[in-house]
Amino acid sequence: MKKKSNAFKWASVILALVFLSLVAYAQTRPNENEQTVSQLSNLSSDKKKKEESDWEADLEKEFAEQEAKEKKSEGTRGTTSPVQSQNQINRSAQNLMMDVAVAIDIVGAWDRNKPRGNSERINNKLDVRTAEFGFSGAVDQWLRGYFLAAAHGEDGKYFYEVHEAWVQFPFLPFNTSLKVGQMFLDIGRLNKIHSHDRNFTMAPIVHEKFIGWESAMDTGTEFSMLFPWKKITQELVIGATNGKKWGHAHTEGEPKNNPMAYFHLKHFYYFGNNWGTQFGFTGLRFEPTRNRRNERFLYGFDSVLRWNQSNLKEILIQSEVWYQEEKFPEATDPTTFVTTKPPTQHKWGYYVFGEYKFHQLWSVGARYDYVTDKSLTTKDGDPAKNAIEAQSLQMTFHSSEFGKIRGSLERRYIQDFSKDDFQEVREYRVYFQTVAILGSHPAHSY
Repeated sequence: MKKKSNAFKWASVILALVFLSLVAYAQTRPNENEQTVSQLSNLSSDKKKKEESDWEADLEKEFAEQEAKEKKSEGTRGTTSPVQSQNQINRSAQNLMMDVAVAIDIVGAWDRNKPRGNSERINNKLDVRTAEFGFSGAVDQWLRGYFLAAAHGEDGKYFYEVHEAWVQFPFLPFNTSLKVGQMFLDIGRLNKIHSHDRNFTMAPIVHEKFIGWESAMDTGTEFSMLFPWKKITQELVIGATNGKKWGHAHTEGEPKNNPMAYFHLKHFYYFGNNWGTQFGFTGLRFEPTRNRRNERFLYGFDSVLRWNQSNLKEILIQSEVWYQEEKFPEATDPTTFVTTKPPTQHKWGYYVFGEYKFHQLWSVGARYDYVTDKSLTTKDGDPAKNAIEAQSLQMTFHSSEFGKIRGSLERRYIQDFSKDDFQEVREYRVYFQTVAILGSHPAHSY
C-alpha cells in the first residue's frame, strides 16, 4: 500500500507539472485570431505607408507640372494663366455669363444767340444724344470680345450703327496684346472714352475741331506692349487702320492711297498717398481725301493727375494739347506749266479741366478751351488773328456709379479777322445732362 501511495503521489506531481507547463505554453503562444489580427494590422500599416509615399510623389509631380505651365505663360499681360490646371474653371463655360450694358445719354442745350454761331448737333432742345448697348466677355482662355452698337439723333432722325466690334488676344508673350476689328482709336485721352463716360457734357473745342464731337473710329489692328519697368509703368500702342473715314461717319468712307497709322506712348506713375499721374504722347498720319493726296499729321500730349480717397473725395486735373499739320501736293498750272506748292496748314489748341469731388454724391468742375488756326490770312495775305476760347463751370450729382445728373454753363468767345463780318462773337450756353447705365458696365481706365 505504501508503494502504491508513493506511486500515486509521484503521478500527481508529474500531472501537475505537465498541466502547469501546458498553461504556461498556452499563455506565451499567441492564438490564431491574434496572429491574424496582427498580420492584418501589419498589412494596413504597410499600405498606409505606401499611400503616403504615392501622395507625396503625386504632389511633387503636380508641382512640377504647374511650374512647367507657368513658364509657358511667362511674360503675358493677364493675371490668370492661359494654360489651365486641373482644378481651374474652363473660361469657355462662362460665355453665357458675358457682361451686358445699356447706356442712355440725354442732353439738353440752350444758346442765347439766335441763330446759333456754330454747327453743333444739339440746337436749343432736349435730346437723346446716344443710346448704346454692348456685350463684352471672354470667348475662351485666349480671346476676349466686345460689341457696342449705338443710336443717336441728328436733325430729328435717329441713326443706328455699330460703334465697336473687335476681338482681343490679351495674353500674348512678353506682355503684349493684339486687338482686331472696328474700335475707337487709342489716341489721346478722350478718344477711347464714350461721350456719356466723360467728365464733362460737351467735347472740348480742340477735340471737336480736330477729331469730332464724339471719337475717331476705324477698322484695323492695334498692337500694345507693356514694358517691364519697376519704377514707372509704360505702355506703347501702335495701330494701323483702313483710313477710309475720320471722326464720326455713317458710311464706310472712300478708299485711300495708304492706311492710317498712329502710336500712343503712355506712362503711369504713383506718387503715394493716393496720388497718381498718367501722361502720354500721340502721333498720327492720315489722308483726308483720295484725289488731292494731301497728308494730315496730328501730334498730341495728354495728361491726368488724380487723387482719390475711397471714392468719397477726389481731385482730378486733366489736359490735352493737339497740333495739326496738313500738307498738300504740288500743283501744276496747265497754261503756264508752273509748279507751285500750297502752303502747309497749321492748327493747334488745348484744354485744361479740373474737378473736385467734395462729397460722395457731388462734384464741381471748370474747364478752359483754346483753339487757333495759324493758316488763316486776311485779304492782303497777312496772318489773320483768330481764336476760339471758352470757359465753363459745371456741377454733377453722382447718384451712383451707374447714374449722374450734370448742369453746365459756358461762355464762348470766337474771334476771326479773316472774315468781313462777325469777326468777334460771344456765345453763352447752358447744358443739362442725364446719364443712366443699365447692366454691368466695364471698368474705366485710369
